[in-house]
Amino acid sequence: MNEVSRKLIADWMDGSITKDDFVVLEELLIRDPAMRKRLRQEVNLDLFLREQASVTCGLKAWAPEDTETKIVSFPTLWGNQWLPWAIAASVALLLSMGTFFWGGKRATKQEIAKVIKEETNLGCAILTSVVNAEWVGDTPPARTGDTLSAGTLKLACGYAQIEFFSGATLLLEGDAELEIISPWEAICHSGKARVRVPPPARGFQLHAPGMRLVDLGTEFGVQVNPEDLSSEVHVFEGEVVAHPDNKEQISLKGGHGLLKNGMTTSLLSSVRPNDFMGMEKLDGINTARADARYDTWCQWKDNARNDPRLVAFFPFHRNANWERIVNNAALPKNDDRNGGIVGARWTEGRWPMKDALEFKRPGDRVRIRLDGSYEGLTFSTWVKVDGLDRKYNALILTDGYDPGEPHWQIYEDGRLMFSIMYPDINNPNKKINQIYYSPIVFNRSNIGRWHHLAATYDNCSGEVVQYADGKEISREISPLYQPGRQISYGACELGNWGLPTQGQEFPVRNLNGCLDEFAIYSAAMASAEIRKIYEAGKTE
Repeated sequence: MNEVSRKLIADWMDGSITKDDFVVLEELLIRDPAMRKRLRQEVNLDLFLREQASVTCGLKAWAPEDTETKIVSFPTLWGNQWLPWAIAASVALLLSMGTFFWGGKRATKQEIAKVIKEETNLGCAILTSVVNAEWVGDTPPARTGDTLSAGTLKLACGYAQIEFFSGATLLLEGDAELEIISPWEAICHSGKARVRVPPPARGFQLHAPGMRLVDLGTEFGVQVNPEDLSSEVHVFEGEVVAHPDNKEQISLKGGHGLLKNGMTTSLLSSVRPNDFMGMEKLDGINTARADARYDTWCQWKDNARNDPRLVAFFPFHRNANWERIVNNAALPKNDDRNGGIVGARWTEGRWPMKDALEFKRPGDRVRIRLDGSYEGLTFSTWVKVDGLDRKYNALILTDGYDPGEPHWQIYEDGRLMFSIMYPDINNPNKKINQIYYSPIVFNRSNIGRWHHLAATYDNCSGEVVQYADGKEISREISPLYQPGRQISYGACELGNWGLPTQGQEFPVRNLNGCLDEFAIYSAAMASAEIRKIYEAGKTE
């Protein structure tokens, strides 16, 4: 490689290369393998020294708290506007041509691991159903959809269905204590457990006092008496191999059972499948419970729509699949505040018999128009977030952002973000944005399930209070607050921002998820009222 080639690479690396020289560099790289190798070495040396993993051209994606995401920075290169995309494209092309090198040698796995920390999952199972469960212990109560790591679950009463990553399903009935060892193994210390093992999960092991059970398919039950630590195994279908302590293994097939009491092991004369809760029966209980919860919500809704403070109330109920109107249910009836659906699709809500709207594409939205001006507000909604794809993820935003107009959205790191715009009293040509952030609400452990969110704002005090699942999570007054300013809406949107018009651009802020019920009030509601809304509409 000649001196001209070295200088082109050096100029590109320090950001002084001209646009014409960059074209020459590209041509040389296409023709000369030695040139490509040298540039790979230079680029990788620079990347590793900076301890960076990728080029992002200044675009930062959502990174959860437990994930290390770093951005390559070339501070001297940004002076020329054509360079960022050219550099990014070239680096991506070059790195795809060959293996990373470090100082002329192949980089080891350990060296690469120091730079790129891939997100990991230490979970063993998922809690897929919870019915009337009361948990014992210092950890927060487990909820449907939670990923369960190795550890002990203590269920005082109720039922919990656990699906192990191996494919085995275990139904725990309280009072019970279960210790999860791995995706393939658990220990029943007390209580009842019913296990269903499909072919891919054959070999799943469940320990009980004095014996180890290896399932060869497909279903069995275990009952452990905590008083004398005696255990029974009942095989309903398929085959289970029991390994009693200090004894030979025993093969148990459908219709057979075993009792282990201290040092004594004996066969059961019969099995008792009705003594164990079945998955089908639990599903029936869940359905009946959902019906009851839905009826409770309907009763609350019929009363809530009479609240004189309601500006608009959207319970999301469709008359047909083709329905493209979101009806405002607030009384007295005001059809001018109905919403128009654009793109968003009807889907199942918090319960099978409840409707919701799904927002996925950049154009999905609900258009509404709200007249009048107000001295306070409360936003209340049920939302299922499937991902935080944008820097700002819309809940409700006015079309523009004029004085008195509020915005409520979810920030890329999972915090709720309420803001309201007012004119600068010292400079009439400027506006002041009052912004209020909550602590982080959404992360990878709780997306994909329903949550209740609320925000209140009082223009007399300037106080903003935000809530998640009925609990206050932040209370703040902005130092930029201006007393007595009226709140207004005009044209606005649920789940998105901005009506594209000629010559006007809007950042993409569509929600990736579902909305099920949205209420807008003309006053800042008290914490106790927010709690009642949550209790009336919660799914569990």
